Amino acid sequence: MDRKRPLHIEKECVRVIIFTHHYKIIGDMYIPRSGRLSDYLNKTLAGAETDIFIPVTNAECFAVEDGQLKYIAEFISINKNHIHLIFPYKGK
Repeated sequence: MDRKRPLHIEKECVRVIIFTHHYKIIGDMYIPRSGRLSDYLNKTLAGAETDIFIPVTNAECFAVEDGQLKYIAEFISINKNHIHLIFPYKGK
């Protein structure tokens, strides 16, 4: 018997560039297949924010000041209030 999980949401991996005040972060985010990146970031529940932090995997963090790679992490959680700019990364 093939049963679907009732709360499971199909997601797709989107490579993004995120700018905060101090860092440029290149990493992967998982968003619902039927949604857009902006919808995922702006999601609300009954008019209140549900998630203030967003998960990013395979992250490379560069200092904005000098462009130097500061660290690589399998997982980071970024406070949405600290994001200045985010967009899909098309690669080199």
